[in-house]
Amino acid sequence: MRFNILITLAFAALLASCTPSVPQDARETGRDVSIFPDYTYVVLPPNIAPCNFHINDSTATEFVTVVEGADGQQLVVGGQDAMFGESKWHSLLEANKGTDLVVTVYSKNAGTWQRYKPFTISVAEEPIDEYITYRYIEASYRNYNELSICQRHLTDFDEQVMYSNRFLGGVNPENEFQCINCHNFQNYHTDNFQFHVRYAHAGTVIVRDGKAEKYSLKTDSTIGAGVYTAWHPTKPIIAYSLSHTVQTFLINEPDHKIEVLDTLSDLVIYHVDTNEIQIVQNSFNSFETYPSWSPDGKYLYYSSSWMDLEGKNTHYELGNHYDKIRYDIIRQSYDDATRTFGEPDTVVKATAFGRSATHARISPDGRYLMFSSGEYGHFMLHHFESDLYVKDLQTDSIRPLSNISSNRAESYHVWSSNGRWILFSTRREDNTWTRLYIGYFDREGRDHKAFALPQRDPLYNKKLLKAFNLGEFMVEPIKISPQELAEIIEKDPVPAKFYK
Repeated sequence: MRFNILITLAFAALLASCTPSVPQDARETGRDVSIFPDYTYVVLPPNIAPCNFHINDSTATEFVTVVEGADGQQLVVGGQDAMFGESKWHSLLEANKGTDLVVTVYSKNAGTWQRYKPFTISVAEEPIDEYITYRYIEASYRNYNELSICQRHLTDFDEQVMYSNRFLGGVNPENEFQCINCHNFQNYHTDNFQFHVRYAHAGTVIVRDGKAEKYSLKTDSTIGAGVYTAWHPTKPIIAYSLSHTVQTFLINEPDHKIEVLDTLSDLVIYHVDTNEIQIVQNSFNSFETYPSWSPDGKYLYYSSSWMDLEGKNTHYELGNHYDKIRYDIIRQSYDDATRTFGEPDTVVKATAFGRSATHARISPDGRYLMFSSGEYGHFMLHHFESDLYVKDLQTDSIRPLSNISSNRAESYHVWSSNGRWILFSTRREDNTWTRLYIGYFDREGRDHKAFALPQRDPLYNKKLLKAFNLGEFMVEPIKISPQELAEIIEKDPVPAKFYK
């Protein structure tokens, strides 16, 4: 018994020695602290993983960071990388929902402790969905190197591979390369989801009620297989754009090296139960892309552009006028009982203001339409001027999400299931690599400063030579294994039928 007591006391003493003391005689600097990622004055969900950060001070030799709640509870950590224990972090956030945390950073320079100006972090009442998925993609214009779709648990740092093209040799130069993209879930749940496989073992993998099958969505009556996608919130129906996508390289624009164009682009829906493709829009001179359903499933939203084309070489025609291609956001009503669509209705006429609007996403309560807007085009990832906007569908007012957006590209945005959190892609850190950020959208419709997806290593984004792509929220983890998906992908696809 005495031995056990001594061991316990020694362990407690060791823990105490690992917690640094808060400097009591520190000199006030009057300066704001610079940290990476920038978590100053952000709003966090109460169930988010620890927001570890790096202190940008190359002259100091020691550091102490103190995070204090309204009740006086503190987290104290040392080191230039402020890294917080998960259990204590979650306890602190849970105890301070609806209030602010005060963060104070101390640094020791030339033997003297100094204290930076404290900053606050607000903790929201509303939680965030616990899971997201995203694709990792290397910087490449042509070849598909290693690609993976990963699942991340947001309350900690657990990341798992949903599927990787390494499983079936899709990164071997001696084999045909394999691209995987456009994963999408039905109503934030994982029993029903899909993603595409291009080139090697091509097809669309659709998981229905937890069981996977691979389909070929190209028919003799359509221009191609499905590309951008959206599950109907309640019905076994998936909307797709069908696109012939090309790249145009720009030599005279230092901030805009490449433009992605659709030389053909139609809109269809796929009836999963009957394996049928149904045309929604397929005019030669109109280009439809990025479908999205309203939460009640009564409307299909998409972006559409009209161009008068001669038809001899659409790639050349469009590439020669890339900066004149602009998109509006359209919606059409849908009647599932009769499989019929209403007339197109323009809900965001961005072209009237010399702008382009893409990626319509409706908030779960049906009130707000969020979209990306840039000067032209539809692939806003390459447009440094693109920002996020919302239209209030009750008042018809449109405004930018100025606090969430930056002076670099924002795109590929989604709402959390409670409508309080926005996950989006941005190039704000270096204008090269796409990173995932999260912003708070409060009950009054106000947006707040966004923060980087937390990582265990605060310098993760600076070290990662891959881009994040197409983040999606889920309320539960993916249940099917990568091995099961690989077995399905190796099989021949089931050909879809054309609905007449």
